[in-house]
Amino acid sequence: MVTQGTAAPLGLIVDADQETVDALSELLTAKGFSTLHCGTLVEASETLEAHADALAVAFIALDLPDGEGLELLGKNSLLRDHTDVALIHHDDDPARTQRGIREQASYFFRKPLDAVFIGEVLEDIGRECAQEASGDAVDDSVAIDQFGMMRGNSPAMRKLYRVVRKVAPSSATVLVVGESGTGKELAAQTLHQMSGSEGPFVAMNCGAIASELAESELFGHEKGSFSGAERRHAGYFERAEGGTLLLDEVGEMPLDLQVKLLRVLETGKFRRVGGTEDLSMNVRFVAATNRDPEAAIQEGLLREDLYFRIAQFCLRMPPLRERDRDIAGLAHAFLNELNTEHGTAKRFSPDAIATIEDYAWPGNVRELKSAVERAFILAEDTLEPQHLPEGQIEQAGEFLRISVGESLQQTEKQQILATIEACKGNKKAAAETLGIALKTLYNKLKEYEKD
Repeated sequence: MVTQGTAAPLGLIVDADQETVDALSELLTAKGFSTLHCGTLVEASETLEAHADALAVAFIALDLPDGEGLELLGKNSLLRDHTDVALIHHDDDPARTQRGIREQASYFFRKPLDAVFIGEVLEDIGRECAQEASGDAVDDSVAIDQFGMMRGNSPAMRKLYRVVRKVAPSSATVLVVGESGTGKELAAQTLHQMSGSEGPFVAMNCGAIASELAESELFGHEKGSFSGAERRHAGYFERAEGGTLLLDEVGEMPLDLQVKLLRVLETGKFRRVGGTEDLSMNVRFVAATNRDPEAAIQEGLLREDLYFRIAQFCLRMPPLRERDRDIAGLAHAFLNELNTEHGTAKRFSPDAIATIEDYAWPGNVRELKSAVERAFILAEDTLEPQHLPEGQIEQAGEFLRISVGESLQQTEKQQILATIEACKGNKKAAAETLGIALKTLYNKLKEYEKD
């Protein structure tokens, strides 16, 4: 193991290939990083135990003498959220690549390494480390950074921004992977925005178009090519000319159409349905899916050869539960937009923000935005917990202590009174939260007065 300095941002190299180690060490040193080197999983684990908190970037080879580099990632990983992880490989293995995406690797570098690209990545990481060290980094939970169409200050989002910044100017196809509601289309729009392209951004939802119409929608068709084709129709390829085409939910595309799409990606040419002429095009392709691509390939829903072609770069959109420090900032940003749109000055109560931060948000950013819009409509001036959707209040709320042996009537009474208290005395909101009619609630309260 070799260590150089301690004041500079710290980079870790986990690789047994000395040529790769030397190349990365030279790049790290040139960009102002101190370096640590390990040749095995055992050494890497020991190093992470001692230096994980200070680590800015880790280059990890997939193949190591005592196992797979992927073993350093995952639920039991010692790597911290703020550390950028770059996986180094010499082959195209979709299973390992997808596992790396799931385990939050930021970059995938294939040997021989692209020194120029890696150097640019290190410059970005070093610049952010310097900002954080000087106190310039955003630390206010209410403030929220905007990067293109995306928002967030969390380590997961900052890592994503760095990848997008480097990939956007290239012509590489990009696959955006993430749960529903994480902002995959916003990432695609940001890629387009930062590409410098003057053409349009066009999105095709592959899962929303009937299979028998999908080819015509994508490729276009000539007049008379089928029953009802009364005029020539320009497909998504033509509409996106000079710009970016997002193929959203690409795993829902019919398999026969995936074959034709692959040919278009390889040749840069397409033919309208019913046409005889091959047409050239200049389009940047971005694909998105909420499926695990590896599972989709195994299930026969996504062709492996198409996956290789569309995943020159993979962007993993982190779910909101991995972005704790972004939640309050996003909620305030959505509320500010609504206030601007409607000329109001509504605000969150501290309890509302606490409830928002305590909720798991399985629907991610989309669910959060919807919840803020609902609360905005219901609230007069201050958005309270009772203005949020019922399930969010229930999950984020306190547990009610119930003693064994208590009657159902007594338990019900405790629940009703506790809910009214949580809703600050607002009986209508309490009734909605409890899922009962307001009249029923009043009848229950009258019974309690007699006790």
